[in-house]
Amino acid sequence: MARPENRSEGRSLSLTLPQWTFDYLASLADHGIFGRTENDVAAFLLIRQADELFEKKIHDRKIPAGPPSREGA
Repeated sequence: MARPENRSEGRSLSLTLPQWTFDYLASLADHGIFGRTENDVAAFLLIRQADELFEKKIHDRKIPAGPPSREGA
């Protein structure tokens, strides 16, 4: 599972989700898909999507530098 390499550099984020979304995350966690808890699954999916958007340069303004390249990892 993809996780930030240094979790101590992470920032906390609180989300409110529709019940069906939370239930789906719980189901994925119950099956060990992308993490063991709803928060693990949500973090994995959010980080993966943000990385993809960053790599595709979806943004139209200057944003902070992304994570180091994962090539060769």
